[in-house]
Amino acid sequence: FSQMANPPTQAPTVTATEAGTLTVFYPVYGEGEGFCTNDPPADHGLSSLNGIVTSATNAECCTKHFSWQKSGFCFSQMANPPTQAPTVTATEAGTMTVFYPVYNEGEGFCTNDPPADHGLSSLDGIVTSATNAECCT
Repeated sequence: FSQMANPPTQAPTVTATEAGTLTVFYPVYGEGEGFCTNDPPADHGLSSLNGIVTSATNAECCTKHFSWQKSGFCFSQMANPPTQAPTVTATEAGTMTVFYPVYNEGEGFCTNDPPADHGLSSLDGIVTSATNAECCT
């Protein structure tokens, strides 16, 4: 590799100068409990990302570098942090982004209809799945 005109490096070339403009996320350890960011390295006292393991997404970075945090601080610093349960706002049949089992109608089936369509006030406590097939197994 060393003989190449532009040999590959361990970290991407960083030219971004505005907060949130890098195409990778990296861990910042010295500020509070630690978090991940895609701000330019200089914003956090770094001259480059050489030798720092980067991730494609903020969630991947938090999982990789801060899975030990009991407080969930890294995830809480995300613009749209993940939640324990999906937000249910769908009101039309078949428009939810998750599937859930319905047991009180015949033998049971899985659906992505709004809970109210099947006599439920919410999906609290109900295991949801990303696909209909996953729900039915």
